[in-house]
Amino acid sequence: MKHKPYIQEVLHFLYSEREKIESTGHSRCDPDLRKTYRFINEEIQNLQMILFENEYHQFSDRLERLFDGSPGFTKKENADAV
Repeated sequence: MKHKPYIQEVLHFLYSEREKIESTGHSRCDPDLRKTYRFINEEIQNLQMILFENEYHQFSDRLERLFDGSPGFTKKENADAV
């Protein structure tokens, strides 16, 4: 994934900003800080999901290439599969 370094950099920035908010101790009482904190957490989750999906697709592609030459499931095994 060509965007992985960019995503890692943004994640690092968001982690840093979240730590700044946490260090103030005001995020519980200041509505703007609560909204900012929530936004940062949501963005972190979204970016982590992008990285996870990419890793999953790479792993899936690797398995597909690995088992491409295999005979696959028999009809009975295929019918029993959930």
